[in-house]
Amino acid sequence: MKLKSTYSFFKAYFNYVTTGNINYARAISETMEVIRDTLEQKNLRPIQIYLHKPYSLKIAKEMLQRLVPLAMSQYQDPFNEIQYFNITADINKNLITTNHKGIDIPLEGGCDKKNNKLIFLTFSPPSNMREEVRVIKGLIKEFVVAGTSLTNIETVAYWDLSKGKIKEIEYQPLQPVDKQSLIDAANRI
Repeated sequence: MKLKSTYSFFKAYFNYVTTGNINYARAISETMEVIRDTLEQKNLRPIQIYLHKPYSLKIAKEMLQRLVPLAMSQYQDPFNEIQYFNITADINKNLITTNHKGIDIPLEGGCDKKNNKLIFLTFSPPSNMREEVRVIKGLIKEFVVAGTSLTNIETVAYWDLSKGKIKEIEYQPLQPVDKQSLIDAANRI
C-alpha cells in the first residue's frame, strides 16, 4: 500500500487527528501537483498557469503565492540550487501484521546539496518538527532502498505554505526513532 504523503504516516505514528476538511486536502493535492510540474519543467510557468485558471482553488493559489517568495528569499536560482527528491521508505510485507502487502511511505521535497539541507513543504505550522524529523531520519536509516538514501544532511527546513514561514532544525544531533516504533505505526494504518 502506497501512502499519499509522509504526513499520512505521521498521522498513524503520532495519532494526529485531522478535521477532515476535504477542500483543504484537495488544495494541498493540487498545490503539490503544480509544484512537481514546476520542478520538472524548471520554470514558473505551471504556477503562473494555475494562478490564472478560472476554476483553481483559492487556498492552493495562496499557498503557491507564498512558495515563490520563500524560495527567492533563500536562493538566487532555486531551480538550480535545489534538487527535487522523491524517494520511498518501504516497510516490507513480512513486517506488517495487517492485510496490507507492505507500506510504502513517500519522502518528497528538495535537497540543497551545497548546504547539506533537506527541504520539506508543510501546509500548517510545524508544531512537532523535532519528533517528525526523528521519524524521517528513522525511515531513511531503516527502510529507504540502498543507493537512494540522502547522505551528509546537516539541516532540515520546513517551508510552511500556510503562513509563508521557514523553520529549520539541525539534523545530525537528532537520534532516529527505533525501527520497531516505525513498524508499529505502519501496522496501525
